[in-house]
Amino acid sequence: MGRFKKLLSRGIEMFQQNNMSVYSGYATLFIVISLLPFIILIIAVVNMLPWYSAEDVADILFKIMPILKSVKGLIETILTDLRDQSSGLLASAAAVTTLWSASKGIFAIQKGLNQLDHRATERGTEKPDTAEIAAKGKGYIKNAVRRLLFTLMLVILIPALLVMEIVSATYFRVSMLLIILFAFLVILLVYAMLPAKHRTFKSQLPGTFLTCICWFAFSELFAFFIPRIYRASNLYGSLASVFLVLLWLRYIVMILFAGGVLNRTLEEIREQ
Repeated sequence: MGRFKKLLSRGIEMFQQNNMSVYSGYATLFIVISLLPFIILIIAVVNMLPWYSAEDVADILFKIMPILKSVKGLIETILTDLRDQSSGLLASAAAVTTLWSASKGIFAIQKGLNQLDHRATERGTEKPDTAEIAAKGKGYIKNAVRRLLFTLMLVILIPALLVMEIVSATYFRVSMLLIILFAFLVILLVYAMLPAKHRTFKSQLPGTFLTCICWFAFSELFAFFIPRIYRASNLYGSLASVFLVLLWLRYIVMILFAGGVLNRTLEEIREQ
């Protein structure tokens, strides 16, 4: 019990010292900005698959999002509108700029996780020499490539789930267990490979478990309580749906950073 209290106290302290609530808002904003090009790329890939539509993409998405009638209607409308506009995108040069725009959300998450690696003892007043500037330049290029690869992986993930459903339609449907497994692997990769300082997969397991459990538990509670305590959707329509999506996304990003804080706290305790 004493170790748990120490871990909890240090985790809360680290979360506050690194302004993770601020980075959560920052990441939420950039994720929203990158959401449209991200969805366009997904639909462009899905358009290449036989017998599948934007509604099928929505079904996959709502396995990791709270199922609210107004929100689901808004997402399905957006996906349907983008279906025709994204045809032929992957064969054009616009795919590169769209991928870059879609990676901004990953960039914001990367910034938040990198913030957890900062130390108070770092030099802040000394001028960097030429070697340090060159190293930072190389690091920026590596981080940019890493963000693009992560974004591309996420773009391909949902169509890959649809392909699995096509191939194995006679045996099973894409179950919630499979979605949780994919989410677990993606979050583990984010913690281990996305920050500038790489970690072992084993060391990032505690935060990954915490994030997955809290993600799906919070989404279920959100879908259960919001329709009962929030009645504005009938009055404000789609505007209320946008607000609910942003509210859910903000807390999901905070949960993601909380998992990163847990991993860093355990790492700090091991070092001591």
